[in-house]
Amino acid sequence: MAVKVTTRKGKTITLLNPAEKGRKYAAELKKGVKATNDHRIKNDEKGNPLRLNKVERSYRSGYLDARRDNANCYKSKKKK
Repeated sequence: MAVKVTTRKGKTITLLNPAEKGRKYAAELKKGVKATNDHRIKNDEKGNPLRLNKVERSYRSGYLDARRDNANCYKSKKKK
């Protein structure tokens, strides 16, 4: 479950657990735009949505692949 934390300066930050982070990354890859941890689209100074570049796309897909690999490893060990 996401946790909302208030910093010393009074700013509220949302911290995601790994499952929620994976869901966020999957949604960002599907839409092709960046999102905040509160599921709002990030915009530039002109109000246009920020698009994902190649490096950001590869990082997010790599994160999802690593989670999938770890889940498959866990499931195979449980079968034994």
